[in-house]
Amino acid sequence: MVSSTPVLCAYDEVNLCETKHARPDAKIQPVGEADRVSRKLRQRSDLMTNEKAHSPKGLPVIRQTTSETDVVVVGAGIIGLANALQLAKRGLRVTLIDNLRDKKHSYKVGESFLVFTSAFLRTVGELDEFITEESFAKLGVWFSHGTENRSDFHDATEWAINADPHPPHYLYDLAPDKKWFRCMFLDMQIVRPEAEDSMCAAVRRRAGITFVDTARVSDIQISPGADWHQVEWLDGTTGHSNIIRTRWVVDCSGRNRLLARGRGHAAERRELTDGFQTTAVWGQFEGVTDGLFGDEWTHTFPNGRDTQRDLYTVHLWGAGYWIWVIRLSKERISVGATFDQRSAPPGRTPQEQFWNLIRRHPVLDKVIAPESLLEFRTYRNVQHWTDTFVSPQRYAMVGDAGSIIDAYYSQGIALALVTSWHLANIVQDDVRSGNLDRAYIERVNRATRQDWHMLRAMVREKYTAAIADPRFFVLSHVLDMMVFWSVGSTRSALTRWLVDTEGDTTRETPKNRRVRRRLQSTLFYSRAPLWRWLPPETVHWIQSRLQANLAARARWRLDHGVKLPTVRSVQNVTAPLPKLWWLAIGGDRGRDISAHDLVEPAELRPEGTATWLDRLPVPANTRLRWVIRLRPYALLAGFSAAYLWDGADTAIRRLRLLVRRPSDSATASELANHEALLRKNE
Repeated sequence: MVSSTPVLCAYDEVNLCETKHARPDAKIQPVGEADRVSRKLRQRSDLMTNEKAHSPKGLPVIRQTTSETDVVVVGAGIIGLANALQLAKRGLRVTLIDNLRDKKHSYKVGESFLVFTSAFLRTVGELDEFITEESFAKLGVWFSHGTENRSDFHDATEWAINADPHPPHYLYDLAPDKKWFRCMFLDMQIVRPEAEDSMCAAVRRRAGITFVDTARVSDIQISPGADWHQVEWLDGTTGHSNIIRTRWVVDCSGRNRLLARGRGHAAERRELTDGFQTTAVWGQFEGVTDGLFGDEWTHTFPNGRDTQRDLYTVHLWGAGYWIWVIRLSKERISVGATFDQRSAPPGRTPQEQFWNLIRRHPVLDKVIAPESLLEFRTYRNVQHWTDTFVSPQRYAMVGDAGSIIDAYYSQGIALALVTSWHLANIVQDDVRSGNLDRAYIERVNRATRQDWHMLRAMVREKYTAAIADPRFFVLSHVLDMMVFWSVGSTRSALTRWLVDTEGDTTRETPKNRRVRRRLQSTLFYSRAPLWRWLPPETVHWIQSRLQANLAARARWRLDHGVKLPTVRSVQNVTAPLPKLWWLAIGGDRGRDISAHDLVEPAELRPEGTATWLDRLPVPANTRLRWVIRLRPYALLAGFSAAYLWDGADTAIRRLRLLVRRPSDSATASELANHEALLRKNE
């Protein structure tokens, strides 16, 4: 076998929330061919000594067996398990390798679903029943600024997306396909360890998957061309060294990033030049009940209905940081903070920094305390990204093994699952038909790379002082939502495909196959139908410039004492367009610019709130389809108008300031002359 430079590594799979268990002594580096064998054998011996893998007589056992598979997946976290299931459902032979036996129990972060996550995990991940019965029902996402040193939300600027068609609900009752509806709309907050246990059981049941759960990968050799790759792993129970030949290697090793580091794909080392790097600190707590959230957590909508903020994924912003609050089942809660390293909070340890930030928000005082802490974790450097997700040399990096930017919007798992779906298409065609679609690989790498950069552009300016400006707070989030909702019809088509096939392409109808071919080009934020005619790099550049311009205007206003009134806006799956015109005509008092629901039947609305539009004889399901299709265009139009008005308003304020300055200077000069004259007369 012709072998390229191998990657030597001692591997203990680490997920997003498991850095506590990372092996500091693990070396991940390319080595020269001349000393490859001796170094590999030495490392293998060290590993067996460390793991105490001995024969009954106490002597190390070195024995090699060789086998073949279509795909080796390294890492059995939630992304590795999803990849193994997805590939096996395509009829491929999969070997999943991880060392679950020696892993310490971890509560992990607690996962909040958004956009694509629910559909993939309920179908490919076989978690529909678990998610429905064992997870915390999430009503949406809630973002606030202005709760520092306050015991309520009264003077906060807030932006929220209400997504609450959880049954009992008229939309769920009307849905002809309940599973499609659950996958499309019912977002939840899951406990990761229990979810992964359920997926492990599904992996063990699935024909075509060999699950090696007591092993550590010790060597990966990536071969060029059409040659087979070679993965060597050490069995922690027997001490046997095993070699498996494989067509594809999929790295789901989390923040270990075996292939990204070993093969020079860690792009942030070359590209992170703007100084923006973040640290995350978080804990999971127990004993959290509804009674801990007082009246201050209640929000009243303009139509008189109430909702509880704590039933959403809550984001509390401060200067250079944000805090998440994620309620979970079993009376647990995940609370954490991510901060810009350039404005790190005081504290000698990560825990001190964590509590320093938490205690700035009295609304959390009754919710968590050190005594109820189950587990605490930290990441020194959160952000990293890769320049390649799928290589034409038949290897891939998915999840944190590839890229992660920020927990904001919970996009780590969502984008990883999208990449996994594209990867499954590529691998299936290559292994089954001998067609390595290089054009598709290039499209995935190019668009996915820009998708991650777009997520970074979403959060970068929010960590600056601009976040304190109410208009920036709202318009920045409107722009973000426009990106997410731009894939609404694409997500609807993907969800239909997933529910119909459960990820198994043998179950496809001709219509499903056409949908899958179309999704291969459009299932990316940077290639959404709204701007598909633009190159992904251009889409990212425009979005980044819009965010930067909004932030620059906001910082100018703050620097020059322009204090704008607070704004509150709650959107809905069925109420997508905020009343942005109130930003221009609302005056100096705070405004609620929440959108009007376009779907709810008139007879279900609070008395006196229905309009003539609500009374039109159009079925709710038809209205919902229209909203999903048209909301990105409506939001684009609304944002564009508000963005232009924001620019004009700020320019006028600048001009007024320049006009006032000469007269101000003259007045100051006259006053100085007058004071000098008085002193002379004295």
